Parts: sequence; C-alpha cells; structure tokens
Amino acid sequence: MQTRRMSNCYALLFLLAACASNPAIRRVQEFRETKDPRYLAPNARMYFEEKTGEGEPYTLSGGGRWDHWDKYFHSKTTMSNWRSERNAVTADVTETNDFMQMLDWRAKPYTMTWSLDDQGRIEAVLVKGNPEKPVSRLAEFKAWAREHHPDELAYLMPNDRLDPTGDRPERWRAILTEWIASKKAA
Repeated sequence: MQTRRMSNCYALLFLLAACASNPAIRRVQEFRETKDPRYLAPNARMYFEEKTGEGEPYTLSGGGRWDHWDKYFHSKTTMSNWRSERNAVTADVTETNDFMQMLDWRAKPYTMTWSLDDQGRIEAVLVKGNPEKPVSRLAEFKAWAREHHPDELAYLMPNDRLDPTGDRPERWRAILTEWIASKKAA
C-alpha cells in the first residue's frame, strides 16, 4: 500500500513537472492567472464547437457572449490534463456555477484549446463540449415552465438552446428561484 501511494505521488509530481516545463502550457496558465494583455494576439478570437467563421472576440475577461452569464452566476472552472501539440495547448475543464447548482447539473468536463501564434501569443480559443449529455433537472424545469411561464421559457431558450445574452441570466435566476420554491411548497 505504501509503495502504491509513493508511485502515485511520483506520477503526479512527474505530470506537474511536465506541465511546468512546457513553455506553451506555462504561457497559457500565466495568461489565465495574470490576464496580461501581452499574452493576447491582436484580434484574438473565440470559437464554440468548431473553428469556423469569424468567431467572437477573445478578450482579457475571456467569455465573449458568455461573460456576463459567467460573472452573474459565479462560474468557477478547474483545469486539468494539460497537454500541448505544436502551437496548441488543450486542457479539460470542469465548471460549476449557481445556474448549474439550481438545476442539480452535473456536466462532464469539456475541453479548451488555445492556439498560439509564432510569438507565443493566444490567437484563438476553441471550446468544445463533451458529447455525453449532462445529468440535470433541466427537463423537469422545462416541463414546469411550459405550464406556468411558456413565453418566458421561449425567451430564455430560443430554439430550445441556452442563450446567455442580454438580461437572460437575471431572468433565469428569477424563474429558477420560483420553480425551486414551488417544489418545496408541493
């Protein structure tokens, strides 16, 4: 047992040392910690699911159209399994936030890949969801909302998809709070 623990400890230390010694990984991690603009290429872009079209501006705050949502719902991310290949750095991302907690949402990790230009600056970020469906009470909530607030649900989820823009985070919190209260009262 003691030998296994020591082996696991050595393996962990080796992985940490590998990440720390990889300049591309270190650069992305430093950007995430410092938000230093020198790490961003001019016109850096953010893409979701695939790197096509113009993407969205990738700024020091990061999130593009999800930025307000992430701040409002107190999103927290944990990065793991850092790896690099050529001019790209990828990490697995585990996220939690108030919205997810209100829906008992347990998502599988997604990936983020940062592409670096020839000067080592971030020129693009690709966020790819996990193909496994998350476990949550969203379907239960939607059934309740269709009955009690169909117009609000249509506004919050155009084309049956989450839309983080505008006042939707605030409106999501209000309707989820009402739904949770209705479950407690029942």
